[in-house]
Amino acid sequence: MSSEVPYRIRLQTSTLERLRECLFPDDGAEALAFALCCKARTPFGTDLLVREVVPLPGSAYRSRSGEHVVWSTEALLPLLDRLADEQLCLLKCHSHPGGESAFSITDDLSDRSLLPHCYEWNPDGPHGSLVLNDTHAAARIVSADCNFFEVDKIWSIGHRWELLTDQSLAKPDPVYQRLRQAFGEGTYTSLQRLRVGVVGASGTGSLVIEALARSGVGQLILVDPEPVEQVNLNRVLHSTPAHVEARAPKVAIADASISDMQFGTRVTTLIKPLQDPLVIRTLAGCDVLLGCVDNREARQLLCRLAAYYLLPFLDTGVAIHATENGDIQSVSAAVHYFQPGQSFLSRGVFDEEALRAESLARTDPDHHAAMTEAGYIHGVQVERPAVMPLNMIASGWMVMELLERIHGYRDDSQRKYLDETYLSVDMGFTHGREDTQICPALKAFVGRGDTSPLLGLPALSASEDAA
Repeated sequence: MSSEVPYRIRLQTSTLERLRECLFPDDGAEALAFALCCKARTPFGTDLLVREVVPLPGSAYRSRSGEHVVWSTEALLPLLDRLADEQLCLLKCHSHPGGESAFSITDDLSDRSLLPHCYEWNPDGPHGSLVLNDTHAAARIVSADCNFFEVDKIWSIGHRWELLTDQSLAKPDPVYQRLRQAFGEGTYTSLQRLRVGVVGASGTGSLVIEALARSGVGQLILVDPEPVEQVNLNRVLHSTPAHVEARAPKVAIADASISDMQFGTRVTTLIKPLQDPLVIRTLAGCDVLLGCVDNREARQLLCRLAAYYLLPFLDTGVAIHATENGDIQSVSAAVHYFQPGQSFLSRGVFDEEALRAESLARTDPDHHAAMTEAGYIHGVQVERPAVMPLNMIASGWMVMELLERIHGYRDDSQRKYLDETYLSVDMGFTHGREDTQICPALKAFVGRGDTSPLLGLPALSASEDAA
């Protein structure tokens, strides 16, 4: 059952609810449905992204009980053409009402007789099988030569994030005893199995990285192309003048600090811009994205990445507006949570004009300067002052939001206020209402996974070809 190439499955909570409706029709008998998936190949393995659930028609059942289901495979024929035409992967899903989320001997025989034939329509696959009980799930890939390969994780992404697979771990590290006491073994185990991508390792990012490592997150992917500079020393943890002189990358400083902790958190550092194809493909293999960046273009690109690869995305930012003589006009911080397909554009945080202006400033600064001087571009700021206390509040709140999405420590009456959180100058918090709107520009791409060009952006593929 082991595999040298790990497999994972991700699906949205709404898709999981649809699957449960198909597999648990309230009669106590097993039922069957199919999940059509797109694929993501990342440095960490292969992920199946569930895009659609197709129930087995009632007429296709031959017999059903609480311990078995027999059905006509003719019902599968229309889906096989879609595997070929749309290059989709298939998961055969069935339920074990009141039973274990484990495959039986009968399941083994059924999967080996059926699923290898799917490779005749989509030879690249992979295709597999999923079993769901009342609370958990198990899945496996079935190869063309009838071998089984275990699916490591099944994540459900929505208002909350739920790990559906077995969460047993080795003996807990005593370092995290108080975290386990506060949030429970389930949250601790989820954190240990979590792979978090953090984009930006400066003001807020440095603090977020530190908090995640000290909270028991199993793996961190750290992205930042910049070396630490003199101006960063007051807000990048563990940075020193010696790092400035050596032009040490910010992510390397964070990596060294985590290594010194000896808590077991695994770290991958990418000293590259977010727009690098390797960065995109690596972040696609994460379980959650955290944005600690200071520009609109990067924020919207992270929303696009989260949509394509069914990833939850948390963003934080801070701003201090001061007069020329140093008087503070306003202080603010914000934490945003986006489910796959949501974006800053659809939420109205910024618009396409501001996004284009920032992109122009990065790709053609001379033209951008000329357009600004001519009055065609307004209000694009590159540098904003920031101080450590405000960064600490914003980064701490972001990590608490991550814990909320896994653990759910708030009561249901607060849930509708949790997609936007703002800190105002008087240090009071305000909450935006839950936003379920999908960005029109991203709607068609939710769960598409690997595409050519990458993320549907020709510029990324051009960069990949050049590399």
